[in-house]
Amino acid sequence: MIRILLKISAFWILCLSQPLASMAAGPGDFQQKFSLLPKPQKVELLKGKGILPYSIVAMVLKGVEKRPVLSAPLEELPLADRSGAGTLTLHLADKPTIPQKPESYVLEVSQGQVNISARDQAGLFYGCQTLLQLLEDARDQNIPIPACRISDFPGIPYRAVHWDLKYHLDNLQYYYQMIDRLAAIKVNAVIVEFEDKLKYRKAPIVGAANAISIEEFAALTRYARERFIEISPLVQGLGHASFILKQDAYKPLRDDPGSDWVFDPLNPEVYQLQFKLYADALEATPQSRFLHVGGDEVYNLGRSELARKSGMSTVELQLYWLNKVCEYARKQNRIPIIWDDMPFSLAGLYMTMHDPKMSVQQIDSLWKIKKPELDKNIHLFPKDCIYMRWHYAQPKLAGNLKAIEWMQSNGLKVMAASATQDMNAMLPRKNSIFAPTRDFCEIATTQKLEGILATAWDDSSPHFETYWRGFYDFASMSWNHRPISPEQAHREFRHRFYAPEVANDSFEFQDSLETALSFWDTALIQPGGDRSHYPGKIELISLPDPANAGKWAESHASKIRQAHNELKRYQLIRNRIQATKQNTVRNRFALDLLYAMNELQIYPARLITALQAFDVAAQNQKPALLENITKIRESFQKTRSDYEEVFSKTRFLHNAEGYILDQNNDRMLANGTNSSDWMHVYELAMNKAIQDWTSGHKTR
Repeated sequence: MIRILLKISAFWILCLSQPLASMAAGPGDFQQKFSLLPKPQKVELLKGKGILPYSIVAMVLKGVEKRPVLSAPLEELPLADRSGAGTLTLHLADKPTIPQKPESYVLEVSQGQVNISARDQAGLFYGCQTLLQLLEDARDQNIPIPACRISDFPGIPYRAVHWDLKYHLDNLQYYYQMIDRLAAIKVNAVIVEFEDKLKYRKAPIVGAANAISIEEFAALTRYARERFIEISPLVQGLGHASFILKQDAYKPLRDDPGSDWVFDPLNPEVYQLQFKLYADALEATPQSRFLHVGGDEVYNLGRSELARKSGMSTVELQLYWLNKVCEYARKQNRIPIIWDDMPFSLAGLYMTMHDPKMSVQQIDSLWKIKKPELDKNIHLFPKDCIYMRWHYAQPKLAGNLKAIEWMQSNGLKVMAASATQDMNAMLPRKNSIFAPTRDFCEIATTQKLEGILATAWDDSSPHFETYWRGFYDFASMSWNHRPISPEQAHREFRHRFYAPEVANDSFEFQDSLETALSFWDTALIQPGGDRSHYPGKIELISLPDPANAGKWAESHASKIRQAHNELKRYQLIRNRIQATKQNTVRNRFALDLLYAMNELQIYPARLITALQAFDVAAQNQKPALLENITKIRESFQKTRSDYEEVFSKTRFLHNAEGYILDQNNDRMLANGTNSSDWMHVYELAMNKAIQDWTSGHKTR
């Protein structure tokens, strides 16, 4: 103990010798300087001495058999046998001062020491995450942590994010890094959608050549559990089965012989195969509670010979399948989760949940007419299943709230599902889909849903690094919902993710980049195109005709004006990312990726303005301007290469040799090619057209 006290004294002397910024005692000043994420439920400033950022030198455990797994600087603190100045005390106890909720904690800083009390190990862990953020802010700003008491607990018990491995994998190390990041912001679950990226042993032809082994993923699951994150598998079931049914061996299991989308729910061999996949997925996620079985977007069910002969309705077929897979989950001690859209869709109520143009009166009327169809089948709905009510746009629509009310009133358990990414290429849009996340977190909190999931779909395969702003929004509002604006939420994000110095709005660039990408999406094609799907026929914009000078610029005036605006926006984004890089102390890789993304997205604007200059120029100027267009076209390869070099530091860009692409009803963008060409589909088509066009003019 003498050795510990000497170390404490030495650290106090060292810390007191360092210059420290003054720290005001007001609560507003505290919240500005210590931007905790998620924001705790209650913070009280106390009188007396706080702590300096480097002054904790020992840990005391009370009622704790095993110290939590923590990161620096807490991970290697030596143990002491009594509390005092310079100690962090972790106390596991049933104390009346601790909120009566799982994962709750009380953190108190006073008299040069820190005490964290909790009812469970998770509460101690989350109290330590809050302390780590306090220490981080104190170090970053060279300020002390004032005496304070933080009482905290989550508003939603199950707070999961979605890993969709549908089309592209990251390296295994990156998934470990993601677990550490998620734990730091108090996310406590991951639902991983394996598709063919798990090396299935019981049905090996389903797994892709580069799939993750069951043993590797089980190790990651155990790592996550030590950090109070529960990883559960999602193995797509009745629908979205392309990753299975594209294989020749499994074509007899299709509901529609011409489509790899849906299983035949009345074919017994379907369940033999699905249960094999489930068994491998459960082994890869040991000791977790849930098995997500999918079940969404099965629109043309009932086409198989068995289904037609059965006389069963589509609702009955859907629920027959659901009961079969729920029975399997029950036997494996897993709680099944299903996307809930199909029963409502098949009952004719889907649009009441998704069409903002429908009035409340129209919705009420339609529910009055269609609800009996649901009611008569309620006995077919498994009661031990969790029904995941997903909505990515306006979850407060009356039909969505009615669906939740109907399920809860019939004794069904409901989780919510928002999104941090839906279909957009390169980067999520709409402030990282902020408003729906905020609104659904409010619904899940006030209506006491079982939990909430932040989906992150891989349909257009943006880099996972682009999801973090949305994940931070979700983590903040699922722990402690507040009526907060996206601007304020993203100040808190920049403070926490990058550095306190970049919290103010002058460093905001991601919303501007979202806007820029909206032009990039379709700048090179005729109206009506959509980059979120791999295109069939590509209808490019026309190219100038030298014989009709000025006509091209006239017919494309709107695109040209926007292209000039985008060049200005590009420079603003570039400057702000560079300024953020100069001030950041964390997560530089995200900035490298977003910087390279900005360089890539401006290519169409540069090309369009160069074509404009050529079109309106005098004949004697055209050869030089034609050469400039050629240089811009040739520069694309380096811009693409620079972006992909950053992108591929964690993400595998190419599918393994011989990989079979899904037939896939939705023509997902990332399912377009086995190479990385899907990322640049319009640019590559335009560059070929430009090359042919310039060659033709040079020969004249």
